[in-house]
Order: sequence, then structure tokens, then C-alpha cells
Amino acid sequence: MIGTGEMIVILVLILILFGPDKIPELARALGKAYVEYRKAVIEAEMGIKRELENRVEEEEKKN
Repeated sequence: MIGTGEMIVILVLILILFGPDKIPELARALGKAYVEYRKAVIEAEMGIKRELENRVEEEEKKN
């Protein structure tokens, strides 16, 4: 886990590298990327669950 000191160093480096004008744009882009990532994870989980349910149904039909 990242501590407070490390987080401050990271934030200062981001401020130096990107400047105060780009930080809101960067944060917005990170937020959008996170939302897309979560959507993909949820879709993958649902696909796996559906596939498992289909396999269980097929096994029950065989027996």
C-alpha cells in the first residue's frame, strides 16, 4: 500500500511533469478509463457466469 509520503511525492511529480493546466484533463481521462475498465470486468464476469450456468444445464441434461 502506498503511504502518505509516497503519495505526496507522486502528486508533486505529476504537478511538475504535467503542470496545473493539464491535471484536470488527466484526472478526467483516468476517470473515464477506470469506468471502461470496470464495465469490461463486469461484462467478463457475467460472461463467465453465463458460460458456467450453460455447462451446468448441459450436464444436468446428460444425466
